[in-house]
Amino acid sequence: MMLLIRIPLFLLGFLLTATAFAQQDTATIAVRANVDTTGSIKLRWAVSNAMAWKQSNKYGFIVERYTVVRDNVLLEKPERVVLTAKPLKPQPLNNWEPLATKNGYAAIIAQALYGEDFDLSREDAKGVASFIALAQELQQRYLVSMYAADLCYPAAVMAGWGLEDVTGKKGERYLYRIRTAVPSAILNIQMGSVYTSGNENVELPQPQELHGIFGDKSVLLTWNYTALADHYNAYFLEKSWDGKNFERVSQTPLVNMNSKDGKPVDRMIYTDSLKGNGQSVYYRVIGVNTFGQEGPPSEILQGAGQTKLIYVPHITSAVPDANGVLTVVWEFDERGDEQLQGFELQRSDQAQGPFVTVVNNIPPDRRNVTFSDLRSTNYFKINAVPKTGAPTFSFPVLVQPADSIPPAAPAGLIGNVDTTGVVTLSWVPNKEKDLYGYRIFRGNTKTEELVPLTYNAVTTTNWVDTISVHNLNNEVFYAVTALDQRYNQSEKSAVLTLEKPDLVPPSSPLITAFDIGKNGISLKWVTGGEENITSINVMRAEGKKPMEVIQSLLVSAESSYLDSAVYANQHYSYAIVAVTRSGLLSAPSPIITVQAPAQVGRLGTITSFDARRDRKANNIVLSWKHNVSAVRGFDIYRNEIGKKPTLIKSLKGFETSMKDATATDGTPYEYLIRIVLDNGRYGPFMKTVARNK
Repeated sequence: MMLLIRIPLFLLGFLLTATAFAQQDTATIAVRANVDTTGSIKLRWAVSNAMAWKQSNKYGFIVERYTVVRDNVLLEKPERVVLTAKPLKPQPLNNWEPLATKNGYAAIIAQALYGEDFDLSREDAKGVASFIALAQELQQRYLVSMYAADLCYPAAVMAGWGLEDVTGKKGERYLYRIRTAVPSAILNIQMGSVYTSGNENVELPQPQELHGIFGDKSVLLTWNYTALADHYNAYFLEKSWDGKNFERVSQTPLVNMNSKDGKPVDRMIYTDSLKGNGQSVYYRVIGVNTFGQEGPPSEILQGAGQTKLIYVPHITSAVPDANGVLTVVWEFDERGDEQLQGFELQRSDQAQGPFVTVVNNIPPDRRNVTFSDLRSTNYFKINAVPKTGAPTFSFPVLVQPADSIPPAAPAGLIGNVDTTGVVTLSWVPNKEKDLYGYRIFRGNTKTEELVPLTYNAVTTTNWVDTISVHNLNNEVFYAVTALDQRYNQSEKSAVLTLEKPDLVPPSSPLITAFDIGKNGISLKWVTGGEENITSINVMRAEGKKPMEVIQSLLVSAESSYLDSAVYANQHYSYAIVAVTRSGLLSAPSPIITVQAPAQVGRLGTITSFDARRDRKANNIVLSWKHNVSAVRGFDIYRNEIGKKPTLIKSLKGFETSMKDATATDGTPYEYLIRIVLDNGRYGPFMKTVARNK
């Protein structure tokens, strides 16, 4: 049995640095309050270092109470009451005898306060002595007395470190302030305070997470300490053989003095011995707070001592046959057969596990077993399972069957390319149990061999690649293969073709030839051959006028155009512009200038165009004359002055007038007329302004 000792929790932060007390100029007072079922308020306080302990024992403590709330109403001015007629000091030594004879912790406090030589040879003080063996005597007296006061509240009251206030009333809330009578010239000790009321009686919680590891005639018990550290500073451990009648394993409560890096550990640990194995034993723990109150017992833990199996299996052979069936053979001392429930064959992908049972309930007298569901890499071990107690197991052995069959080609490869050139790929996972990963392949043209992008296998089913989008290749090509754990590689998946975003304009076309004939001016050109070119814009300027698009042609095998809508003897300039599927335009081709012959193109023009407003009929009458032959029709456009014109009507070639009944009276309009020739070309616009009749 071992005794665990804990310095009082609310002093722990102070005591960890207590060895430097002599250099400290100030000290503090920590205070706790507890309300019992009668409404009595118990106070408990302590100073933070040994020098403050010595001086406050000499000069005493003063306790003040401020009534802050009455009948749930905040008082405008708190009411102050001094609960100590004179400063509280340790009672004289003779007054300690009745309590010290009944409680060892009271005797420890009396010895710390009044003993000439401070002797820590008592059994109850061994844990404390080991903790502060190198400290000075004053420090020893201080630490041990604080520890003992934490376990005996009546002794803390006798020492002047606690007070019970029975004058409190329900419906009132109080602020208690504890200060020392030590002159500040001797030592500056900051007062402590706590806020509470007689209505704050809170039921103590149940200890949590009591667990036990049962061994050969022993058990290692552990329970959560940190979760309830604000409630309990000690625990009683109780034991029963029938689950009903419990006895405490020690009349001394267990406290936790184990720490790591200056902080208490999360769990308390206690080792208990058992009188035998196989018999059920029951445990529970009860928490004790600083004021000596005991909380409810924990959940009951049941268990039994277990006889340890001393015999261990050893695998002597593990060889698969040509069909992949593994036979495992092992050795085990026959003297242990009577203790066995049986054997288990366990398997893992790694030597360190985790291992999973693949064959169980193997009879105790068997020494071999077969297994057929092998993977490319296997680790096996044999567990000897006793009737009671923990199993023993062999060392793992490695089994790797021959494998030359590659995985299936990956399926479902999809992806996309964003405008920055980031390619995102994904595919359907393969289902092979021995799958190791995947390799990614890429190509820039349809005809070239795809090259691998990854040296190591990719273990996920997605991949992110980066390509250049500022080049002439319009597409990029990807494929994926699968690898098993023996590095057998599958066939490539179906090749995925991804189109790059159009970010680079196509190269400028070149007019390679032109011809002047009776039907018009014929042009021929070539482009840079980019795959993403979808159309060609033919641009023309008449005389010194600016260039404009006269025709947009879809890309085809015919790279030529006949301009029949030209005037005789007129000079025309031409250029060609390539357009991609996303609308990017190339620079215009070098301009060529050509003069149309006298007999070519459109002959004549519109000689007059008039628009008159007829207010009586509430419409506008349009009329025109022309000297053009081969006319298919006329397009009439209208717009308000200063606005964009829109087409309002298309007329036959024989018509020379129309009425616009949709015009609004009083609104000034402009009208435009354009000839549509038989060959589908257009003549120039002629404009007029509507005038009053």
